[in-house]
Amino acid sequence: MSEGQGPPPRSAALTLGQAILALQSLAALFATTLVSGLARAGVGRPGQGWIWGIGLGVAFLLVCAAGTLGRAWGRAFGWGMQVPMIAGAFASVPVAAVGVVFLALWIAALRIGDRIDRERALYRGAPRAFYRGAPRAASRDVRRAGDGAA
Repeated sequence: MSEGQGPPPRSAALTLGQAILALQSLAALFATTLVSGLARAGVGRPGQGWIWGIGLGVAFLLVCAAGTLGRAWGRAFGWGMQVPMIAGAFASVPVAAVGVVFLALWIAALRIGDRIDRERALYRGAPRAFYRGAPRAASRDVRRAGDGAA
């Protein structure tokens, strides 16, 4: 390795995706307390055991999804964990609204993270097949910056 170059940076898509899933697990805990409070007030039918069991289970699975995001099947698991929050509409509409917001954040994190990873690979001189989806203007700008030309 030449001087001035460290190890390759951690994947931006991995980092952003893990951050979103970890924050979503906290949102699942807060949603669980909301649904529990509504049930105690007589708005919902399910018992407290069901509410807390499902809520804590979803929060735990979201943390597991964040931890396994680097594996081959990790993204599919992360996509699958978006469903329970949106399905929370059966318990409370605000829970589904939070789920939709986190779905949008999840999509943005993966798209932006993948773009950052492609541009990093381009800057470091990776084979063209890796960054095939990179926008042409961004690729050209990164190449210029890497060559030292303005």
